[in-house]
Amino acid sequence: MRTLLRVFLVAVFGAGLLTLLQSPAAADPIVTVTVTIKRITLLAGGDCGDPDFYNRVWINGVYHDNEDSDSQDELEGNPDIAPDWEFSKPVDVATLATPGRIPIKIEVHDEDGGLCFGGEHYDSSPTADRFFDGYIDLAGCSVHDPRQTGQPYLGGCRTPIVQAGTADERVRLTFELDAREPASAPGLNIRCTHTPVWPKPGEPVTIVATALDGELQPTIVADELEIWVNLQANAASLAGEPLQSRHGVGTLTETFTPRAEMAPFAYGCRLAENGVTLFSSWHTVAVGDPFPNFSFPKPAVPISYTGPRSSRIDIVFVADRDEYTGPSDPRFVADVAATIERSYWGLKEYLTRQDMFNFWLLPDNTGYASDATGDKDCDHGLPVLWDDAFGWAEAAAILHRRAPQQDCAQRADRIFSVLVDPGKPRIAAHETAHQPFGLSDEYPEGGAFPQDVYPNVYEDYEACEDDAPLLQRTAAACRSWEKEHWYGDQDWWTSEPMPDDLMFDNGRAREADIRRFKYVFEGCEAAKC
Repeated sequence: MRTLLRVFLVAVFGAGLLTLLQSPAAADPIVTVTVTIKRITLLAGGDCGDPDFYNRVWINGVYHDNEDSDSQDELEGNPDIAPDWEFSKPVDVATLATPGRIPIKIEVHDEDGGLCFGGEHYDSSPTADRFFDGYIDLAGCSVHDPRQTGQPYLGGCRTPIVQAGTADERVRLTFELDAREPASAPGLNIRCTHTPVWPKPGEPVTIVATALDGELQPTIVADELEIWVNLQANAASLAGEPLQSRHGVGTLTETFTPRAEMAPFAYGCRLAENGVTLFSSWHTVAVGDPFPNFSFPKPAVPISYTGPRSSRIDIVFVADRDEYTGPSDPRFVADVAATIERSYWGLKEYLTRQDMFNFWLLPDNTGYASDATGDKDCDHGLPVLWDDAFGWAEAAAILHRRAPQQDCAQRADRIFSVLVDPGKPRIAAHETAHQPFGLSDEYPEGGAFPQDVYPNVYEDYEACEDDAPLLQRTAAACRSWEKEHWYGDQDWWTSEPMPDDLMFDNGRAREADIRRFKYVFEGCEAAKC
């Protein structure tokens, strides 16, 4: 079914969407650099076992690899893959060793084991080296490899570059490079939303761009605020002018009608303020039913697609079968929009990485949210074929309006419930922090669990004491509570403060939360979401 998802994306959005759309030209102090692996084809070698390709990538000297990732495992044994692996990193232009040039290095490796005794490094370059070793020139955004003296200019950003090796073990590598404006900057953010989140053919869509400060308050009066819309989301680039642009405003609204023949559209918001320019990322939106000929269960409907699944946190919204008539219920569509705006984009740590989230709707209402009140038993009704057909998603969010019900996350099943209540806007942010980010509750009535890498709670005082200095605290910050488990009572510890803490009372993210978020997002930057 994961292969089916990719085929669906190509069929519905066109191959250009998987390349992503062109942002306005990057000229910021900080740019987001992406390396996208479009195709790897085995030309010679690979005599020991089936190929199991992965990449090692350096962006301005920072190393990434996607070895042992789910997306690599999906393609194991295939000598000709089109993985759409995206590696990314924010780069401070002022730190570049050569002004205006961002160094990029790409290697192709094969993960071998058993009797093959280790992996292989395939030759993917026509030069004497076995790898691409070039740079992005920010002036005009072009790609160069100075080792190729006959033709060091290889093409522009977002242009497929094809190179083949010459050694006995060689591949043909197709990749794209880009440097685009970031989605956030210190003290400056942009929120970019659309309603309805799942428009019908011919239904008007309203886009709202809002300039926000570092605490997500609307105090910014932007030098320039723009809304960009592409009514043909399978276009490879965006040319021309924004649909709406204003000087000296903090918010901007535009209403338009997407194509009636149910093609998707893409939109984004751009903010310029005091020499810094942000771009929200492209959000691609399905219109109507993108797959009317699919039988049950239909694939999830993309309502905000920003890029490849292996580099994104994929959240699927589920209409509780006891609350809504189905995914097209106007109340559900409105509740999804409110949850994205108030909960996801209401938490700074999520909004600043908005380019790393994909949002989807489940096209049926076979799931339902259980009530964890009383016995604290979290036992949601999973959508039909959730594990088989939707195993690619990081999490499902079952929305409901039953205020007395206590929400909870079933981490093993990648699913949680969310009460939609304007007075409690952080519930989805809290539950998402459980799954997929792996943060524990920090209060007695919650669900405490250990975490091997960057925990926020600990099973003993000594672990809390040891970790506190790494969170810029002393051991005096450690506090404990007793939790009843099926195997007996247990003490849990944390140094996170209370109140006003995301995992205590749905407050703001604290140091341990932020550390864990950073760790997971860095995995996404290495195509390991």
